[in-house]
Amino acid sequence: MNARAYIYGVKHAFHAKDGGSVAAVCRAALCACLCILFLQPVKAQEADSIAIEKPYVVSLLTCGPGDEVYELYGHTALRVRGGSDAIDRVYNYGYFNFKRPHFLWHFVLGETDYSLRTMPMARFYWLYTEEGRWIDEQVFNLTPAEAERVYRALEANNLEAVADGWTYRYNYLTDNCTTRAIAMVEEAVGARFQPADTARATYRSALHRYTPGHAWAQFGNDMLLGARADDSIDARAQLFLPVEAERLLETATLAGDSVRPALSATRRMADFPPKPAETSLPPMVYALLLLLLTAAATLYEWRRRKVLWGYDGALLSLQGVAGCLVCFMLCFSEHPTVGSNLLCVWLNPLPLLVAWPVCRRLRRHLPARYFWVQTALLVTFFVLFAVRAQAFPAASAVLALCLLIRAVWNTLRHYYKPLQP
Repeated sequence: MNARAYIYGVKHAFHAKDGGSVAAVCRAALCACLCILFLQPVKAQEADSIAIEKPYVVSLLTCGPGDEVYELYGHTALRVRGGSDAIDRVYNYGYFNFKRPHFLWHFVLGETDYSLRTMPMARFYWLYTEEGRWIDEQVFNLTPAEAERVYRALEANNLEAVADGWTYRYNYLTDNCTTRAIAMVEEAVGARFQPADTARATYRSALHRYTPGHAWAQFGNDMLLGARADDSIDARAQLFLPVEAERLLETATLAGDSVRPALSATRRMADFPPKPAETSLPPMVYALLLLLLTAAATLYEWRRRKVLWGYDGALLSLQGVAGCLVCFMLCFSEHPTVGSNLLCVWLNPLPLLVAWPVCRRLRRHLPARYFWVQTALLVTFFVLFAVRAQAFPAASAVLALCLLIRAVWNTLRHYYKPLQP
């Protein structure tokens, strides 16, 4: 019997001839109770059907720069909400384990394995706003079926990460938290994001867009990234940068069986002012100070006929230590492009090996033939700098000039009598 029949029963009870009797009142009360009991399940079933039909919504979350060097370029995660359980979950492909044995050593070698972790949207929001980092949301223009496929794929990947310890080898130029998130959407949907922007760049110039005011971070990157970082790349390859990916997706299309706008909505969830720039002096200032000191030391030797062998020993030692780092990264690290670093022409371990023998000869006023080699290597570097074989940092050229001045001076002094002490 349905609810309509019970309602009819209530009306009939109240309009009966013995409507004023106790029996009629009892019948009406009983019918009312039965109506309530039968109507509640009907409403619950209707609510359940509405919840099941609520589609998933998939969006890209972009977080602003942080205070740490590795946070300067922002961060990316995927957000999925909706479904029968009304979930609101964030999927983060930027998770790495600091507690892994020998983590720092593996990081230097480029053997850093990242994984997927999930968390409620509320917690994600709190973590990044607590650091004063803005959060933008871009909702992907997906059909309900496509959005559900993305959700299922993310859940399967998360189960694999939790149960089996799934990881991926992190590559900050081609396979990072941003590229992984975008690739997961593309694979699940069977379509590809196509940026409308056709401007080309290089990996190095793309990174430079997000390091103004952080001269030391930019200098460190440029000292370690090799010539391959200066290869021309299209807008699609520039999606490795979180904030750049957000910008490019604004006007991008999603091309599969049909072509459509990539996004259906965008909004800023949390807003904060930009992070302050560095207050320390940039590397170029220190390089110019060293150049002035080198010129002053050379002038002092010429006028006083002295030999500042300790100064040359310090320069060669610093050059050799820096060369050890550059050559180690070049030979052993898996980090992208470091294997093509042409700075190894003059930044290599050789000066560290010869520093003490050279100082001994200078103390005895004997010629140090190594300065011929040093001059040749430094001249080669300046030729590479002139032809732009690699985008070397300007401060590195000033440092190389300091070494060239000392190499030429120490060579001329022992072969040109008026300069001899």
